[in-house]
Amino acid sequence: MNRRVIATIAAIIGLGTIGALVYAGMDKDENKQKVVMTDVPTAVQKTIQDNLAGGTVTETAKVTKDGKTYYEAEVQKSGAEKVEIKVAEDGKLINVGKEEDDDD
Repeated sequence: MNRRVIATIAAIIGLGTIGALVYAGMDKDENKQKVVMTDVPTAVQKTIQDNLAGGTVTETAKVTKDGKTYYEAEVQKSGAEKVEIKVAEDGKLINVGKEEDDDD
């Protein structure tokens, strides 16, 4: 009886571990690295500044996904509103919108 209980527990732990590894590997093509604003290319800094609309940058990150690199700036607007500015390496604006929920 004890062997069955131990085997069942081992199987449950094994399945849980496999599930966690599969989930963790889903975004392996994305690499997000926090950077300070002064380390961001000048063209990207200008685009971010041009799109602040009175907000304050709270965090910047360099993101590489599917072989492409871009920058994200999290911006705190007046009140509780947060927006995210995404800019290509060459300074081209990709998107300005509500901040996406990440588990970072």
